[in-house]
Amino acid sequence: MPPTVSCTLIGESFSPWTQKARWAIEYCGIDYRYIEYTPTLSEPALRWRMRQWSGRVSVPVLLDRQVVRGSWEIARYAAARASDDRLGDFAEAAAWNELSEAALAQARIRVVRCVHDDPQALDEALAGIVPRVLRKPLRFVARDATRCLDRKYAHLVVPGALRRALEATRNGLQAAGGDYLLGRFSYADMAMAVVLETIAPNARTEPPLGPATRCCWSDPALAAEFADLLSWRARLAASHPYSQYDSRTGA
Repeated sequence: MPPTVSCTLIGESFSPWTQKARWAIEYCGIDYRYIEYTPTLSEPALRWRMRQWSGRVSVPVLLDRQVVRGSWEIARYAAARASDDRLGDFAEAAAWNELSEAALAQARIRVVRCVHDDPQALDEALAGIVPRVLRKPLRFVARDATRCLDRKYAHLVVPGALRRALEATRNGLQAAGGDYLLGRFSYADMAMAVVLETIAPNARTEPPLGPATRCCWSDPALAAEFADLLSWRARLAASHPYSQYDSRTGA
């Protein structure tokens, strides 16, 4: 399929929300340019692009003929651009997306608090913008950023949401009798597959996750308990790949 008119996606490659948006855009065959967002440093440019001078801004954001905010709306916009139903029925996918959002909200605060408490993870957060010699004295900057994120998003946490999402995915796949929650590949599968990034991160990111940060994103106990879902993610990546997943391994 020839690419459609180019658009721009601004996001954070480590973020499951950005990963949901990218997968949907690519699966819909939309030609796009990706720009990595760096909190604080990238905010003025993002506000200028969005023509939003006040209030909170967050990514992912798709800039095309209009400003499209958030992975769910970006996926719906991509499906409309594709003019077909390749992402499935969004009414049916909505409940799965809600499970995904709640799970990711809980995991995000876990990661933020882990980074806050880990000096090496703080250094890794500064790695792309601060020379090595200055990272230790400037850890307070990264620590303040984690506190800001905690204040911004902690109210969205629903205890137990991550486990419920994983159990629902397992049960949904068993009920469907295959690898697709809605009977065929859809946005519901994308939304739940990226939840696994919060227990066993495998998506390629730029910059790559440092070892301490990767530990903060990982939950070995849940990864072992839901190893069947990690295998499912690998099968999805092989049959419906996108740029952040290796089609051979799901990594």
